[in-house]
Amino acid sequence: MQQPRALLPEIQGLRAVAVGLVLIFHIWPSVLPGGYVGVDVFFVISGYLITGLLVRAAMRDGRISLLDFYSRRARRLLPAATAVLAATFVGMFVFLPEARWEETARQIAASALYVQNWMLAWLSVDYLGAENAASPVQHYWSLSIEEQFYFVWPLVMIAAIYLSRRFGLSLRRTFVVALSLIFVGSLATSVFLTAREPAQAYFVTHTRMWELALGGLLALTIHRINIASQLLRAGMALAGLAAIVWSGFAYSPATPFPGTAALAPTVGTALLIVAGDVRLGFFRGLNARWLTWVGDRSYSIYLWHWPLEVFYTVGRDAVGLIDGIGLLALTLIVSHLCYEHIEQRYRHGKTIGEWKPLAYGLASIVGCVVAAGALQYSISSQAAVQVDMADTRYPGPFALLASAPVPQGVEAFPSLAALKRDLPVVYGDKCHQNQVDAEPISCTLGDPDGERIMAITGDSHAAQWIPALDSIARKSGWKLMTFTKSACAFSRVEVRLQKKTYTSCIEWRENVIDRVKELGIDTLFTSQSRYGYIDREIMAEGLRSVWTELSEAGVEVVPIRDTPWMPFEPGDCLAAGDLAACTAPRAEVEASDIFAYSASALKGIRVIDMTDGICGPDTCEAVVGNIIVWRDHHHLTATYAEALAPYLAQQAGMPVPTGAAVLPAAAANVEDADGSVTARLTCEALRQGSRPVERRIQLQIENEEIAYRHGDWEKQKERFDLWTGTIEDGLITMEGHYIEGAGGVKPVSLSGKIEEGQLLLEGKRGPRDCTVSAKVATDTRA
Repeated sequence: MQQPRALLPEIQGLRAVAVGLVLIFHIWPSVLPGGYVGVDVFFVISGYLITGLLVRAAMRDGRISLLDFYSRRARRLLPAATAVLAATFVGMFVFLPEARWEETARQIAASALYVQNWMLAWLSVDYLGAENAASPVQHYWSLSIEEQFYFVWPLVMIAAIYLSRRFGLSLRRTFVVALSLIFVGSLATSVFLTAREPAQAYFVTHTRMWELALGGLLALTIHRINIASQLLRAGMALAGLAAIVWSGFAYSPATPFPGTAALAPTVGTALLIVAGDVRLGFFRGLNARWLTWVGDRSYSIYLWHWPLEVFYTVGRDAVGLIDGIGLLALTLIVSHLCYEHIEQRYRHGKTIGEWKPLAYGLASIVGCVVAAGALQYSISSQAAVQVDMADTRYPGPFALLASAPVPQGVEAFPSLAALKRDLPVVYGDKCHQNQVDAEPISCTLGDPDGERIMAITGDSHAAQWIPALDSIARKSGWKLMTFTKSACAFSRVEVRLQKKTYTSCIEWRENVIDRVKELGIDTLFTSQSRYGYIDREIMAEGLRSVWTELSEAGVEVVPIRDTPWMPFEPGDCLAAGDLAACTAPRAEVEASDIFAYSASALKGIRVIDMTDGICGPDTCEAVVGNIIVWRDHHHLTATYAEALAPYLAQQAGMPVPTGAAVLPAAAANVEDADGSVTARLTCEALRQGSRPVERRIQLQIENEEIAYRHGDWEKQKERFDLWTGTIEDGLITMEGHYIEGAGGVKPVSLSGKIEEGQLLLEGKRGPRDCTVSAKVATDTRA
């Protein structure tokens, strides 16, 4: 019986094409948006080569030695893979912000154990993990899939050998049948899961096995393919190469993948392998010397390119042409050194027995896992330390709301290394519902024996308020129930997840409504993130529907306005050491108040706005009162949320936690000694789909005159506001003008009154209908 062909001359050239696609995609993704298909080319090549090796051993010896097979795999793969993991572990302390150390360590351990693909599949549906910055070792997911397949495939082949002997079957045909079943089952699963759960389908093993199986089937059957025509073989090679390159340009990260889309690059790879060593005149296919040089080093190139890029791009948005070429050159140099001094040394070194490579390999894996585990333990120990809210070194929001002094030279809390762990307890206690299930799971916090019950419901932006509400509930004798679910608005709207209807969210919301009514909740707090793809009116009607139903059931509904979204990752920014750079204009990051708009059409719904305790009048900063405000770019740290508890209690009309430093009852938004009053400017959207204007402004009130001056109001050449007016018998009239964006100077005309400590103006600011509101002292200068 003819043996399957071993290594083809063009295989190394094909490997060069595969790794080239991946490199260009990672460095310049806009140039080759589908370059990730290079991984699929690798899968087919690997399936072809490894299955060929196993089949030749089975045909020659009548058996497969697992010890010999895994010893060879260990010598071939582990030295270089371990070297990169070790270098990455050291490099992260130099190049990565502390806030990314723990996640990187966790993924180093997963990569060493060859389960990285399953970790990434889990993170793809884990709301917290999905927003993590790219790990420098996440590319190990493809190596993990290969090794998982090769833990299973030799065992299947051994079973096939036994069956062929037991029933007198052809050994090769038995292998073909076994691998065909894997191919068909995996491809069907890939098509189904890619359509249903594309984020998971990309990483899990069972959607990718068919690609390795395709290469394996080729190794089992290629001996029957005899194509004498060099012209036809050249045509096959060109067609295969065209299919691969076309995929690289035609596909993008938005393409559902793998599924049927993966057939183009994998079948193209199969055509190139079948075409073999093409020689037609000067045409030599992929057998060019420079391609085979790159192909020889493709494993090291794949291992090194990604950590080098991740380290380089910290703090950068993109890689340009010149620095991209530099990254390519550095990758080739480092990879060549790794190939010559690590890959080749251990792969072709003197024989040291079959057990020793496995023992050394196991030791290297254990070493990586232990080092990563030790770092995670150290960071978890830091996260266990909590700040005392009465500690005057950490005034937090009291510095904004009551001008509390902020001691200098105090290290901000929490530590950057533990920043991502500064979470509400619902995540650790597993009572924040995932994106799959609809059961209204909850934690019971506060005073478990409290007769009155408050609850919080919504998405992760509701969950971030749990530390504050827990503090209020514990100190006021209330029971707190939590009902939160990832990326799920507590509104009767169609929320979407990965461009599909978020069915479990809809079911969960109705289940929670029933549960809240069943439990007899007294006060229900709710909050949510921004759902910009949902029309404002539709969202408002959905909120009103839920709030009205609960209010009619006797539940007091208290919405909490969404928090700002920072334009940077706080942990990365703060690691640079420049606190002044970690700020953003409040007007640009403050969320549109959909809750206030929705509540304006209902009676008895009081919306809480905590933005003044998070941001200053003009800017939002990453650190306030020596406490880090944000754990990521749009979630509060649990520490800062808890520090806001007394102010949240004040606005909710609940007992303020004892021992907390709070504002005097009438201090919020009341005029200062110099006559300035913090007011809120709200202007309606100009047209459907545009955003309303909402911001804080400082009004000056003195001697029955009122004014607002902002920006370049003296020269009036750039952005500014200048309004002036009078107050007579509590009636206010203001006129003025402003520049903001295009269109030149625009007029302002507002009128209103001061009554019972409340200032309210209505009118026009340019083309928009606007209101200005503020609390003022009863002895105002008006």
